[in-house]
Amino acid sequence: MSVSLSVVFTGLCALVGDGDGRPGEVLLLDARNVGEVRGVSLPEHAPTLVVSLNDVANPDGSAPTRVIVGLTDAGGRVEQLGVWDLSGSEVRIRAQGEEGTGLRFFRPAQDKTSWPTPPRNVDDPASWRDIRFVANMDALVGDGRIDPTLVGNIDSVGGGLPRSIAARIHLDAGLLEGGIPSQAAYRDDVFDFTSGSTSAIRQALTDTVQWTLDTGAAAVVIDITPFRGGPAKRLLLAAKASPHRLYVSNLPVESPSHTDSHQLLSDDEMVALHFGAYYKLLLNKPADEPLPMLWPRMAAQRGSAGHRPAFCGLAMFSRP
Repeated sequence: MSVSLSVVFTGLCALVGDGDGRPGEVLLLDARNVGEVRGVSLPEHAPTLVVSLNDVANPDGSAPTRVIVGLTDAGGRVEQLGVWDLSGSEVRIRAQGEEGTGLRFFRPAQDKTSWPTPPRNVDDPASWRDIRFVANMDALVGDGRIDPTLVGNIDSVGGGLPRSIAARIHLDAGLLEGGIPSQAAYRDDVFDFTSGSTSAIRQALTDTVQWTLDTGAAAVVIDITPFRGGPAKRLLLAAKASPHRLYVSNLPVESPSHTDSHQLLSDDEMVALHFGAYYKLLLNKPADEPLPMLWPRMAAQRGSAGHRPAFCGLAMFSRP
């Protein structure tokens, strides 16, 4: 029996890599002090890993930040979800005893994808697999290289993560593909990236990607290493018949301040506020920063009754 797992990433995440067989990384942004719109700052986000403890071979030693009691299955077994706070940590996911084979991107043939428009059946996860549903910084500004100080290995001497990064996850193998948007309200939307009166690109977007790893190893190890002190944590995923399913999110923390901020901004402004944080990660800062706007432009509405849930789209960066 082998080990297979899928990890869903959603929220304010920068995907770093070219899908060319070299390793990749996922940077979970620290939303504090990265920008504002009309005097409103980006709300705090929470970098989090969620795994069913039924899948963890060492639940007592994995030390989750907290445990949530889930549903009872047909056999009467209660599922417990382990939640790990990833703030200030580096995460490595590796097949035990195997070397990484490099990260690949799912790129379908042109006649097998609806990109840049939304899929005909927007609720079909398979129709969102094209990685181009994630905004690509190369396409937007011509040079999508990430600042090299934001990627690489943990600093063993000290220091820690850069201020703009809350957590860093290494992907040394596997397949990365687009995922169905987490919010149904945005699945049939098209976004127009504009700078002033100029449109850089127009496309459907997703706020979710899925990374899959199939391996013949006896186990998969997830190491969570804090940058500044504190004990490292290890999760051991043993072989089983069905895939392990994990979830990594970096979504807004629900708080009174976040609710107040959302009521002050239109949907367009909230989406632009989140995406604007990515431009701070580029090696070469562009003169223009195209921001996503809903197309065709919806009437600006104020007040909680006129708003949909916040959309934290992802962005794709090239290696430096």
